[in-house]
Amino acid sequence: MLSKKFYFNIIVRIILILFTCIAIIPFIDNKEKLFTITSILLIFILQIYLLISYINRFNREVANFFAALKTNDASFAFHDKTFKYISDEFRNDINYVKRQLFNVTELKEIQQSYFKTLIENAQTGIITITKNGNIDIINAYALKVLNIKRIFNIQDLKSIHPGFYNILSGFTSIDKTIVIKGNSSIIPLSVRITEFKQKEQRFKLVSFQNIKLELEEKEIESWHKLIRVLTHEINNTISPITSLASSLEKLYTKESLNIKKEISENVIEKTQEGLHIISERGQGLMEFVSNYKDISSLKKMDFTKFKVAELFYNLELLLKAKLDSKNIELTIDIKPFDLELNADKKYIEQIFINLIKNAFDSISNSSGKIILSAYSNMDKVILEITDNGVGIPENILDQIFVPFFSTKEQGSGIGLSLAQQIVHLHGGNISVRSEPKIKTTFIISF
Repeated sequence: MLSKKFYFNIIVRIILILFTCIAIIPFIDNKEKLFTITSILLIFILQIYLLISYINRFNREVANFFAALKTNDASFAFHDKTFKYISDEFRNDINYVKRQLFNVTELKEIQQSYFKTLIENAQTGIITITKNGNIDIINAYALKVLNIKRIFNIQDLKSIHPGFYNILSGFTSIDKTIVIKGNSSIIPLSVRITEFKQKEQRFKLVSFQNIKLELEEKEIESWHKLIRVLTHEINNTISPITSLASSLEKLYTKESLNIKKEISENVIEKTQEGLHIISERGQGLMEFVSNYKDISSLKKMDFTKFKVAELFYNLELLLKAKLDSKNIELTIDIKPFDLELNADKKYIEQIFINLIKNAFDSISNSSGKIILSAYSNMDKVILEITDNGVGIPENILDQIFVPFFSTKEQGSGIGLSLAQQIVHLHGGNISVRSEPKIKTTFIISF
């Protein structure tokens, strides 16, 4: 590590100190030489001091160098003038470490600058929150959406966006859609919260996006689907009524009456049949409008906490006769068994009655199976119903929740639409997975 010159310098200094010690011996008992003894002692002390200082200077430089390593200071290095006795090999090693440290520091700074630019320009709101609620990072998009200039702690959001504050303070993991109040309108946000750990400190990473445009596009698409269904249903009702009314009108034209002179029994019979059909189709159209009213005017939810086991076993008891008549095996799987749900029990029960009835209609084999399962996933409660019926073709999977869409000949097409609206009013989500002729699963998450 050190050159031979360095060691030589140390040895010479030690020898000089020894000579100084030997030089003082003849004068120890000579009181007349007190000045000489004092001078030699001072020289001895000075030599000791210079030796220690010489060694300490090197020690200080080494200590400073390793302190620089700890603080990632790549600008520090040994100075040639101060330590000319360091070996070339050791100096090369130090320069190599210096270059490596500089490269690492430079790369770290580049990465920090890159991620900072990326976060600042992302069209997604990004916030990182410490365990005590302090804001560590918040980007420009987040400030813009929240309509604030700066924020230091999530407590600052309590009075501005109380709903958003409750989510940030109450959850460590969530994926949910909420609404906040903007400058001139309500802003829907898709919010995701995840927790991560860095250097023994826990953070929440909050990302959110304004999904107003996506929702508007989805709403327009839903309206188009609904208009197509409404047009189809009304045309199916009005067309035969118009045609039948035209036929009946012809029976009572002046020309016909002049030929027949009087209304025959056959004309009366045809008139009665036509009026009956018109009445039936009119009643069907009224029921259709009534069903639409049911979808568009759901009552307010009455939230209560209840056990999922109670819900499922009540359904089993309620539908036992039909299960037995069709020889369908119903299995209930709840983990944990005391899992609870905060919802409107009567509406959730109605959803599952409709889904089980759909499963009944889907099962055509003699070994039918229906599975009711429930479990918790992070902060969510998941309810599922699975059957081994014929399944749902892939080309209509995206239409089954559209109002009045039905694959059944006598189906009203409102059951799944009502289920979806009820689940959404609970702040949840309903989806379906289907493998035709293998299994179909409806998943409801709250």
